[in-house]
Amino acid sequence: MRFKIAGALALVLSLGCGSDDAAGVDGGLADAGGLANTTSPTKRSDIHGAIDPETGVFAIFGGDDGPIVNQTPMANYLSDTWLFEPGEGWTEVTGAGPSARGRHSVAYDSANNRMLIFGGRFRTSGTTGDYTLYNDLWAFDFSARTWEQLSDGTGGPAARYFSTAAYDAASDTFYVYGGDTNPGALSITLATDVWSYTKGTWSEVPVSGQAPSPSRLFMGYTHDTSRNALIAFGGQLGDFVTAANRDLYSLDLARGVWSLLDDGTGGPVGRFSSLMTYDADGDRYLIMGGHADPGVANDIWAYAKGTSSWSQVYVGDTFTGAALGCLGNSREIPKDYVVQDVDGPERRAGGFLGYADGSVWLFGGESDCSDHLDDTWNFNLGAGSWTEVLEATTGESCLRANNDCQCLCI
Repeated sequence: MRFKIAGALALVLSLGCGSDDAAGVDGGLADAGGLANTTSPTKRSDIHGAIDPETGVFAIFGGDDGPIVNQTPMANYLSDTWLFEPGEGWTEVTGAGPSARGRHSVAYDSANNRMLIFGGRFRTSGTTGDYTLYNDLWAFDFSARTWEQLSDGTGGPAARYFSTAAYDAASDTFYVYGGDTNPGALSITLATDVWSYTKGTWSEVPVSGQAPSPSRLFMGYTHDTSRNALIAFGGQLGDFVTAANRDLYSLDLARGVWSLLDDGTGGPVGRFSSLMTYDADGDRYLIMGGHADPGVANDIWAYAKGTSSWSQVYVGDTFTGAALGCLGNSREIPKDYVVQDVDGPERRAGGFLGYADGSVWLFGGESDCSDHLDDTWNFNLGAGSWTEVLEATTGESCLRANNDCQCLCI
């Protein structure tokens, strides 16, 4: 959550949630959506994943499940790999792979049915100081269910986290753009370079045109496979106070040319760490949630490339304008701060969103209750409705979890 006040971050980090209840307001699905396997990855955020748009099979790796301690996030990075198959469920994949990390960038290699991950950051749980940043490139094979290191980063971009990425099947090329190259916990060095990796070689890509302003991080991104373009949305300086952006950009990967697609007029409000995917059948970019004023969101917006226009696909929770303060704590959030659509998922940022065959899959992220989520949902774009496939065991507001609230999250 981000508010337009200097104490916003402290407010967000101070929130907590009650325990979840399978018989709560949202009810959940007793049969977990008909899955053969009801096992689920543990709660986490700061992740991306890759989805096969033909089958709906998707994978996630790592992320952060660290608690909020004394109003400060305590990172705890993971190194596990999970594969989700519609109708079957989640399977944890064993075997050697990348080291523990979060905030890495991900692309789907459609030519080889692989998830590619680049970079990210790590710090030992419970410690402070600088992070270890990475610039290695790994590939997870969906069929073999094995990892392969493609590059240790030699000759490539500087180590970084929160970069954006895309993969072009026609040229078998992976691309990475931007990110933060500063290992300091309280310092930011924003990158604007673009790099490509093909046939075992890294090359910096010269770019031109109207690029996103350099003072932003946490951008939502996806790959427009119809035009071979990296699409980037919104973002924020990284100080959690400066207003977030709401503009939309396209990088033509074949030509190295940036274009401003939309300045945000008529679209979603400014936000960062939003979830994003490409609906190839509808030729539109879908954006869900993220950190927006006055809090974390769960709405869905679509930008139709053909008409160059925004439309709201799902409204989700709406903010009432209620003032902060609950149970004598001026920083606590009252339960009437939002009107919740309990038929949909909790508001979130930094989770996975992927499109396949007329629907959108959702997993994890960080909620407005300063905790990570572990739920799996499916949104039918034709019907405009959500199905809870595996319900959350943590991170939800108490109203969603069991309707036993004094404040929004306690």
